[in-house]
Amino acid sequence: MLGDHQRDKEMQRNHTIAILLMTVLVMGWFYFFAPTPPPPSPETPLAPVVGEETLQDPDAGRSAIERQMDALRESEAPETVDPAEAKTGIAALAYDPAVAPAKEYALNSTHLELVFTDIGARLKQGTVLVENGEAQPLVPEHPGVEEDEFPYPLGLEFQKSYLGDALDQSRWTLASQSDDVIEFAIELPEPFHARIVKTFAIAQDHPNVLQVAVSFTNTRSESRVLGLDQAEAAFALSWSPNVHSGDEDNRMAQQELVWRDEEINTHFATSKLEVQPDNGYAKVMPALDWVAIKSAYFVVAMKAEYEGSSAWAKGVPEAFEVAMEVPREEVAAGETLTRDFKVYLGPVQGSSLEAAWPGLKSVLQFFTMFSFMDTFAKGMLYVLNWFYASIIANYGFAIIFLTILVRSAMFPLTLKGMKSMKKMQKLAPEMEKIKEEVGEDQQEMQKRMMELYKERGVNPLGGCMPMLLQMPVFIALYRVYATAFEFRGAPFLGWITDLSEPDALFMLPFSIPVPFTANGIDSFNLLPILMGLAMVASTKLMPTSGPVQNPQQKMMMTLMPVFFSVICYNMASGLNLYILTSTVLGIVQNYFIHVSDDEISPKPGKSTKAKSGAKSKPRHFYAAAQARKREMAKEKRRDKKKGRAGKGQD
Repeated sequence: MLGDHQRDKEMQRNHTIAILLMTVLVMGWFYFFAPTPPPPSPETPLAPVVGEETLQDPDAGRSAIERQMDALRESEAPETVDPAEAKTGIAALAYDPAVAPAKEYALNSTHLELVFTDIGARLKQGTVLVENGEAQPLVPEHPGVEEDEFPYPLGLEFQKSYLGDALDQSRWTLASQSDDVIEFAIELPEPFHARIVKTFAIAQDHPNVLQVAVSFTNTRSESRVLGLDQAEAAFALSWSPNVHSGDEDNRMAQQELVWRDEEINTHFATSKLEVQPDNGYAKVMPALDWVAIKSAYFVVAMKAEYEGSSAWAKGVPEAFEVAMEVPREEVAAGETLTRDFKVYLGPVQGSSLEAAWPGLKSVLQFFTMFSFMDTFAKGMLYVLNWFYASIIANYGFAIIFLTILVRSAMFPLTLKGMKSMKKMQKLAPEMEKIKEEVGEDQQEMQKRMMELYKERGVNPLGGCMPMLLQMPVFIALYRVYATAFEFRGAPFLGWITDLSEPDALFMLPFSIPVPFTANGIDSFNLLPILMGLAMVASTKLMPTSGPVQNPQQKMMMTLMPVFFSVICYNMASGLNLYILTSTVLGIVQNYFIHVSDDEISPKPGKSTKAKSGAKSKPRHFYAAAQARKREMAKEKRRDKKKGRAGKGQD
């Protein structure tokens, strides 16, 4: 059993520990789950990943390990093409703008606007149409650069000793085109002896999914081996040089690669990509179901519709290439090897991702380290979406309804906590009397106060529990409002036009550097100011522990509204709207909750137990010594009072 001294020390901390814990949680979670964007680096010039050098030197850019594997598998290695013959054979197919300009072909759906170029049969423009009529291009634009010099998405890369990426700089022929299907083909002369076809089609069951088929026909009289097992794939469908999603500045969700294998997702931030000394890959994904380039609101995902798929990524954060590989295959004379892919281009929105293909919805994650918080955040988003779809099509009102729901669910605990605080307020005269009796003896004061609380049925920490229980809600919504696609550009009322951004009433002509804010204060945001004022009003109206309230607690309660307003100043306006609404509802609840004098009357059997002669347990010698010390201090104070009284009479 704890001694009296140890118990007194513990009780002395109870007035401030809950508020301090809440502050630490807010600061810790804020910095832990708000990743800082990578520092800007010099702009990297865009260029083809592999060019003429590949055809001149089959081993260019190969690592020592790859060369050793080639030497070990000479007997089963595919037939290579002489570099001189390759250069002559491919020259006739190369793009020459002086001969004929590049041609463009469109393929559209209700959610996508796609433009393909016949140079490389690649995607030149890819625009996502969202429900509010906005058009968001995902393919980076680079005006003034020739078609064969820019690494557009959905290019092909064969083994380096065969074609490399030479076909991305070659002119393809339009084989067929309809409203939802477009097909390109290219005939490769000697020494390649092949016909390659790329087919693009909008999926019938999902307007955000592009179906891609690559067919390789061996037109020579002998079989051909494509690829070198795990060392080098037969060919790869690539996405480069990046995804332009318009949300690169969202510090809550930096761009990352996500791939899934055996129902487990792995994440890799593109900010960690760097050029490899041997021109190798920065990240290799040996086995996977799909790979995605994900930002806060949009994602490009590629899924292989065949067994044994793998992927890799290389480049730098500003310009990189992600490719889905086809493993080694032997193609007999006259036969055709066809491999199918699915490409999702669209928002990071649960319903759209789920309809694309099984498992893609898992790319939507608000928390990657704590699965229970991710589940909780998705539950909050589900409720918000239900309010939006069932009651009123305005996410601002959905936030208000969610706040009312959370407050209602916690009302029994809130009622108990507020009553405890009001009881403490009514006990203020008795606590003042205790303070006068014990003077500066803090241990004795804490001990007698706890005895008073126990006697009157008061929990001194009851008012803090509802605040602590709301912390998971606050943290979950902090991520949801800042990164959920549903809140991107979602208006509320008046000046609040985007619930995922701060509610800037007007911009300031200067910026004020402030701690706990990402970019300082450069705009006048009204919601966090109203939230701070509401918290001040709540603090003033909230009953306290009376005149003996701990000074540290008083200071903390005074600074808390200012602290919250500062750290929330540049947060999403949806979060500030939630906190403001919750604070106002708390004030209303406090106004209607009353405590009668009967509720704080001494409880039978609690104050009379010691007087009834009940046998008490023997105290530890240290506790007895401390009690004797307190008695001696009391006697000394009484002697001083008598001395002062005697001098007054003289």
